[in-house]
Amino acid sequence: MVERTDIPLPSDAGERMRAALSALKPPVPFSRSAAPVSSVFGRAAAAVPDDAHPAVGGEVVGQRIESLVTQLLLPGTALVLMVVPHRRAAAEAVGHGSRLVDRGAVVVVLGPDLPRAVTDRSKVLTVPLRADDSLSSEWGVIACGPTRRAALLAHEDRLGSGSWLWLSTRDSVAVHRAGTAVLERVPFLHLFITPLSDPAHPTGA
Repeated sequence: MVERTDIPLPSDAGERMRAALSALKPPVPFSRSAAPVSSVFGRAAAAVPDDAHPAVGGEVVGQRIESLVTQLLLPGTALVLMVVPHRRAAAEAVGHGSRLVDRGAVVVVLGPDLPRAVTDRSKVLTVPLRADDSLSSEWGVIACGPTRRAALLAHEDRLGSGSWLWLSTRDSVAVHRAGTAVLERVPFLHLFITPLSDPAHPTGA
């Protein structure tokens, strides 16, 4: 078959082509989702403002966290969520968490520059925080079980000051709110805070 090249084009073909090209939408540039802004400390403090304390140094916060972890080694701790502000604290948190994992708890540590390790629940799970996440200036331990709620939380008083406003609470609402603020950042783990059992009719560990 011989291809014809003498077929006349419509007089407005050029205009139609320009209109079609102008109607094409440019590609939408990649836009990173906004960083989470919910505060673990803030949610708990809103529920129990009287449990908040004046600022202390980071060493004091670390000591109080270690004391709480020792208490959590008792039976009844099912889920422990930890937030750390830097790698040095992360190493300590993973060490504490390993002791709790050995007692049957699921432990998750979130912090800056942590490796992503989220598959083996026989070990401490670690999740890196984005640099612009508001939790990068927070510190804490949140523990939940069928008959237990406990949290020790701290928020840096002023960025880079090294002093931390802190609170310690066993209030179930405050602990649940703080825990939810953490779990919102790790939905892929499919973890949730179970309801408290009625002490008179416990449902087991």
